[in-house]
Amino acid sequence: MEMGKVLKYYRLKRGLSQEEVAKSIVSPSYLSRIENNKTTVEKETLLLLFQRVGVEYDKIQSDEEKIKNILHLWEKNLLDNKKEECIQIDLKLHDLIHPFTNLQLQSEYHIKKVRTAIILDEYDDLDNSIKFINDCYETLSPRNRFFYFKHLGEYYWVMKRPGKAKEYFEKGLAEYSSIHLSELEQADLYFLYALVLYVFQKETLSFSYAQSALTIYQNNYKSRQCLKVHIHIGICFSNRGDVHSAFTNFAKARTLAKEINDHEHLGVVYYNFAKTYLLKQELSLSIKYIKEAMKYKEQTTLSYFSSLVLLLFVYKKNNNTRECLKELNYHLKIVEQLPQEDVVTKEFWFFYLLLNANEKELEIYVKKEFLPTLKKYRKNKEVEMYSRLLAEYYEKRAI
Repeated sequence: MEMGKVLKYYRLKRGLSQEEVAKSIVSPSYLSRIENNKTTVEKETLLLLFQRVGVEYDKIQSDEEKIKNILHLWEKNLLDNKKEECIQIDLKLHDLIHPFTNLQLQSEYHIKKVRTAIILDEYDDLDNSIKFINDCYETLSPRNRFFYFKHLGEYYWVMKRPGKAKEYFEKGLAEYSSIHLSELEQADLYFLYALVLYVFQKETLSFSYAQSALTIYQNNYKSRQCLKVHIHIGICFSNRGDVHSAFTNFAKARTLAKEINDHEHLGVVYYNFAKTYLLKQELSLSIKYIKEAMKYKEQTTLSYFSSLVLLLFVYKKNNNTRECLKELNYHLKIVEQLPQEDVVTKEFWFFYLLLNANEKELEIYVKKEFLPTLKKYRKNKEVEMYSRLLAEYYEKRAI
């Protein structure tokens, strides 16, 4: 650590002149040379100078070790998505880290802030952290590069930019080393990469990475992570038409979700049960599980509306226009609280216009907003599904 620069930082922070700090210790000109790291200085002199600016010299020296220990603890909490713990650790580090803290430690701090922003769903200050990391990218250790690529990939995944997410996840995979990183970090990246591969319709490869992640999680008794992977593997099986294997994985995920009282993922499990029953054309069972899924979700969330949209689709497929209209009208005020550019929100409005608007209004919405959004986010199955609904709509109007 360049202690001269640290001394200058605290002198200016306290609003002291060089003359005030140097008085009876060294000359102001010699202090200037110390602050610019142009001379060596004895520890006793530094002790006196730091005392003058109200800072304990030995405390600064010990802070780096303290920062390292806190960063290590933060890493574990970030991996387990522990929100409250991450908030507390971030606050501690914010008070400890200053512009002259070891650059590697500053970089690691900002890298971990990327993952923290994702966990907290708060991105206001993230640009500053990303800029800091990019500015000192050449100084990053291989370990920190791994975390940077993994966390930045996850950020782009959350921001619905799968192409960029895939790019950074692949960079992270190339940086992974079992010497410097735990296998749980590898499993975390494997699972995230599996999710992205699925979007790009590389289902076999996605399945393979998910299975590898599951093995690691099972060996480390990570129930919450295992249930997420079982859901994804079940979806992969469902899309292959292997309904039995899909149900087996969803059932395992349901058991784990109940064991750890994870209502959020229990709703996701029931949603996927419903989709698989729909694949089997068992519409009554599909409706039953959709409604079960909706019980575990807050009405103002996109997750809840994903289930609602599926329910609307099944009702429409079952020619139950009455129930479809009932659900649409009930949720009209609630949908206004959602992000209007999200795919799920646009799906809701598609059904609303399909049942309430005239042909021209529906056509304009589909061409200018709905289909472009589906294509933008690579919702190829949804494009096919809604195209069939539109074909049926126009066939009926032609009669």
